[in-house]
Amino acid sequence: RRNALKIIASVPTFWATSTRIVFAAKIKPDDAFASLVKARKELQAVGETYLPKRDWEGLRTYLEQDAVNLNAYEANAGALLESKRLDAESKKDIGTIRRYGVGADVIIMYGGLKNEVGEENENPNGSEIAKYLRRTADSLDEVIAICRSNGF
Repeated sequence: RRNALKIIASVPTFWATSTRIVFAAKIKPDDAFASLVKARKELQAVGETYLPKRDWEGLRTYLEQDAVNLNAYEANAGALLESKRLDAESKKDIGTIRRYGVGADVIIMYGGLKNEVGEENENPNGSEIAKYLRRTADSLDEVIAICRSNGF
């Protein structure tokens, strides 16, 4: 329960402080989808590079500075949801942070990952980090699969 409250509290702060958010109206659907695929590769890089070494400082820096596509997830998902290429059912399945769906799972789990390795957490828990990483990747895989089923 405590971890869930931390996640919920950190998600709005994370998105409000992100300087890399781009307005969804300016992003083309194909570019947004390509960014989601790159975000998945960024998660894979995290799992292969920082997790085995338990390099939480390096992971924190990577998520703050180098994970450009992950940090732009909400804008890219918004562009996809606004496009006419996704059918109504797919849009509902993906959802947003306000309307629950697998897209909200991506946002919440990624927020939990960032919170777990955040500077204010003096003792990051490796198993929690791995759990958030896996759940973020799984949710993102679902979003990508939904998009691919609509012709992306």
